[in-house]
Amino acid sequence: MMQKRKKPFSSVSFGWLLPNLLTIGGLVSGLTGLRFALEDRWVAVVAMIALAAVFDGLDGRMARLLKSTSAFGAALDSLSDAVVFGIVPALCLYLWALQDSGNLAFGTALFYSVCVLLRLARFDSELPDQPAYRSSFFVGIPAPAAGFLVLLPIVIFQEFGLVWLRNPEIVSMVLISVGAGAVSTMPTFNGKGLRVPGQAILPLLALFALLSALLLIHPWKIYLGLALAYVASFPFSVWVFYKRKQLHKKEQS
Repeated sequence: MMQKRKKPFSSVSFGWLLPNLLTIGGLVSGLTGLRFALEDRWVAVVAMIALAAVFDGLDGRMARLLKSTSAFGAALDSLSDAVVFGIVPALCLYLWALQDSGNLAFGTALFYSVCVLLRLARFDSELPDQPAYRSSFFVGIPAPAAGFLVLLPIVIFQEFGLVWLRNPEIVSMVLISVGAGAVSTMPTFNGKGLRVPGQAILPLLALFALLSALLLIHPWKIYLGLALAYVASFPFSVWVFYKRKQLHKKEQS
């Protein structure tokens, strides 16, 4: 029995195209970071992965804003995240510290990549109708955040010149820890339920301007500060999640 052929694209609006262009921009940034890794340009590597994370943060929000979400866009975004935040950072760290350390060190890079891909597969297969208390949380460390965290050895090395950070054991430990966090069931804040009071808008904008200026002056210190603040939020997010879960159970009983 012949399968019915799917209809090709006839025409699409620019509102549909724009989020996908942002996704491709992130993919190109991540792959360019891999090229820089092959050239030992590690500052550029981190910059490209960070730029890819910015694109990743914009594409989904732009699609929702323009009401142009689609199965195609979701699939493209997931595949891009798998490459940019799952495969590219692992290969970069392998080239930076692990390539002379044998199969076991390479195995830790593989472990990280597989964990991020599994995390993305779980995210894509999650049921859309989740309880309200789950709406403000991801399950595990999301792929862009994992890519952000796993590059910390390179960032700290660039800022402080600590040679021991290129030790294969240290880098392997970071890969395993972040990979395990990505595939874990630990609840992490997703920021979707965050609301800013009206009186805090202007101070928040001023703070953002200050952070932007500091990012240009001391990029590695800001990167490190953001990473530490994110990791420090894990215990708090777990506590808030289980508090809301208990409250939900009481309301249902």
